[in-house]
Amino acid sequence: MTMHISADYFPCIDRGTGAPILFVHGAACDHRIWVPHIQDLSQRHRCIAPTLRWFGRSQWPATTLEFSEKTHAGDLATIIEGLDCGPVFVVGWSYGANVALRLSVDRPDLITGVAAYEPSSTSLVSEPLDIAMHQLSMQETFFPVTEAAAAGDGTGVLKAFIGAVGGSGTFGKLPPDLRQICLDNAHTLIPLLSAKQRFASVTAAELETLAMPVHVAWGEQSGDLWTIPSKAAARLTHVHGHAIHGADHIWPAKDPMAFLRWLDGVLHLGSKTEPVCPETLGLDVPIGSSTL
Repeated sequence: MTMHISADYFPCIDRGTGAPILFVHGAACDHRIWVPHIQDLSQRHRCIAPTLRWFGRSQWPATTLEFSEKTHAGDLATIIEGLDCGPVFVVGWSYGANVALRLSVDRPDLITGVAAYEPSSTSLVSEPLDIAMHQLSMQETFFPVTEAAAAGDGTGVLKAFIGAVGGSGTFGKLPPDLRQICLDNAHTLIPLLSAKQRFASVTAAELETLAMPVHVAWGEQSGDLWTIPSKAAARLTHVHGHAIHGADHIWPAKDPMAFLRWLDGVLHLGSKTEPVCPETLGLDVPIGSSTL
């Protein structure tokens, strides 16, 4: 389906019945990245996955809106209200995790809980050493991307970005359908990486104000760019941290069923005080504060 908001049309999956879940994609992809997850989960939940503004294959009209997490969160709030499906449980990955957290802080009335896989917001980090390490990791991770952008090579930017995220040569190893999704979204990388508020959105203090359950996960094989903010968020009083054994940053796309087993476990959990064990999540995953 397509969601109509003012002059904009947002491609969107809306499938299933039951408690609603909103999926928020990350960089260099769109709503199609969630298709394998929704095929399974829509048997138990209403699953909604829109393409964020400027992403995907749509022709977006000119606007004065800034490419930012706040803009994307505002669009999602309007979609939730337009579909009359709130409040929803929101799931975000990478940049989408940043947007999911921003949405939860800005419109907590629309959200019942959050599952964020590897948010990258610098603003979640408070310790000076962690801030320095995160900034260094960001520079090292995206240096090849910056070089490709300076050369004006759009496909090169995409390949460098995917390589920075998943390791050298990752783009060529992606399944054809996933590779095409990335190619269809290559045009978003330069606006994303040059945005004024890049990777700086929700603060730890804002996250502490949320009353709903907040779950933040990271892969044990992921780089500092994602694990430092995720672990910083997991140290907060009302945030539940999940370390995923053997996973890296692109785990949700590489192994959708394993990601779903983790998410199913999260959906059955309440507050951070409830007991958690790997068997509950159906994964070989050390969970909770003991993993930090």
